Formats: sequence, C-alpha cells, structure tokens
Amino acid sequence: MSAARTAVRIEGRGPVAMALALFLARQGFGPGSILTDPIPDELPDWLASRAIALSLGSWQLLSRVAALPPAAPILRVEASLRGRAGRTRMQATDLRAPALGHVLRYGPLHRALAAALAARQADAAPGEIGAAEAALTVVADGDPGAASKLLDFEQTALLAELVAERDGHGTAFERFTDEGPLALLPLPQPRRHALVWCARPAESARRAELEPPAFEAELRAGFGNALGALRLDSERVLAPLQRKVRGPGGEPGRIAIGNAAQALHPVAGQGLNLGLRDAFELAALLGELRTGGRPLDEAAAAFARARRADRALTVAITDTLAQAFTWPAIARLESLALGALDLAAPARNGFAASLMFGLRNG
Repeated sequence: MSAARTAVRIEGRGPVAMALALFLARQGFGPGSILTDPIPDELPDWLASRAIALSLGSWQLLSRVAALPPAAPILRVEASLRGRAGRTRMQATDLRAPALGHVLRYGPLHRALAAALAARQADAAPGEIGAAEAALTVVADGDPGAASKLLDFEQTALLAELVAERDGHGTAFERFTDEGPLALLPLPQPRRHALVWCARPAESARRAELEPPAFEAELRAGFGNALGALRLDSERVLAPLQRKVRGPGGEPGRIAIGNAAQALHPVAGQGLNLGLRDAFELAALLGELRTGGRPLDEAAAAFARARRADRALTVAITDTLAQAFTWPAIARLESLALGALDLAAPARNGFAASLMFGLRNG
C-alpha cells in the first residue's frame, strides 16, 4: 500500500488529538503516516489550571503511551441530594480497583502528552514527517457544528479552586441540587479541591461577583460540612453548558471524535473520557485496516457502528444526571433511587464500572 493510503491527518491540539496520534503510533503507524497540527508550548492560564477528571479506563489507556504526571486518585464518589434524604457511595475497593479515576490539571496532562508525541516524532527520519498526503482526516477538536443535536441545559458552570479545612482522603463529592450539580474533586495538593458549581446562568454570574467571604458562606450552605470550612483560592471562571452531538453522516474521508463529535455536560466528568475512548478505538480500527492492506477511508462506517452504543449510553447518563434532580415533581423518587442504589451493590458497582470504562472494546 502506498504511503498516501496509510497516512492519517489529525486536526486538533488537545489531549484527544495527541492521544490519537500516540495510539496510532502504538498500532505501528510511523511518524510520516501521522500528520498533526503544531502543539502549542504555552497554554492560557485559565485552560492550564482547569481540573480534568480521568476515569480509571482513561488513565490506563494513556499510561500505555505517556508518562503521566502526579494526580489525585479518586478512591470513592459520594453522591447526595441537597436538603433531601438519599445518598450513594461508590468505592474503588468494591470494584477491586486501585482507584475509580484520577484528577489533575489540564496543563500537566497536556505537557505529558506533548512530550510523548515529541519523543515519537524525534525518531522520524529527516523529511519523513508530513511527506504523505492523508487518506483520512480525523477532527479531534472544535465544535460539533450547527447541524448537531443541541440540548441547552440553561445552566452555567462556575469553576474555581478551593482549600478545605479537612482533607477528603480521595473522595469526589457530587451534590445534586434543584439548580444543577455541585461537584468538589480532589486535586494532587493536600486539602485542595476543584469546584464545578452548575446553576442558572444569572445565579452563577451573581456568585462569580460575590466577595470571597460571601461566596464561601453560600458555597458551604449549598455543599455542607463534609470538608469543613472552604476557602476560595483562585479566579472564578464561568462556562455556559450545552450538550451537542454531531448528527449522522458527514464529509467523505473525515471522522469526528472527542469534542468535535460530542460536547457534554461536565456532570460525572465523562466528556474527555468518551473522547479518549473514541481515539483508542479508532486507532485500533485503523491499525486493522492498515495491517490488512485496506484503504483507511473505509473506517468511517465501521467506526460509527462501533462507537454508537458507548456514545449513546454516556450521553444518556450525563443528560439525565444534569437535569433529573432539578425536577421538583420527582423529588421523592430521586431520594428513593439514590438510597436504593446505595443498598444494591451490583447495580451500584455496575454503574460505577460504566463510568470507569464505558462500553469500549479492548
């Protein structure tokens, strides 16, 4: 097969794009067969400091191709309802896993993947990189597009970092309120947590302008006393929340993965994890085509079929968690559901496993 028929062009500069390039290299694609966008050396502070929650499955996939930076392990997840009974706890020990996932900042993850990619490219022969025309283009960054299926949650996420009075010992907290989810995730530094507070846009904007003592008091009233006093220790960033999923079809010779295929609500932290599973499974499929001497542009239909169930399940989970607990009419059912999930270990562990690994193959 000619070089032109075995080259893949990756559009994107984020973790999913870099992970795809590294997964392809692991499948035997040489540096000259992986055409990538230039990876920036510096990131904006607001992006570099953003907390990223990697599921255990994502952590394992990335560990195969890069030396990952220090991260805070998520040993348990505590999900509860603000002001109502009902709680469930998911623990790594119940699944005989070292952790449910890991939390780190975007900047160190970006640098680790960029370093691994640069090391791969350093092994290329002079003039090899970019020598072939791509048989297939993979879009790994950007918006799913105007034709995507849109769900506006009418929520804005307020993002910040906090220092807690007490250490959470690896616990990720998810409080479901009548405004939207409120999450606190452990960070690698002791007693430091990332806040994701979802509420109506006007309410999030108001909270972003509060003086720190007033903000901290309101946050503690909404979150509770599990970590003691909470001190704001960063700028507050607002992010409007919409779910967009690219519709069927598309341009011949182009495949969308990651945020270019689906942009999800941050509840349960599944967006990046779904994108990394996209990258892993696409690389495996392209590796099979390359080994079999078949054109890479045959991948589009097979990839859509292979990813349909995992994408549909993950979108359904995040959509439901983002909205269901804001519906007053089913408040009592929500309490019963969380309480029952806590008592039913197989169901609870099955749900945790779906968040850890999705429905990927391999």
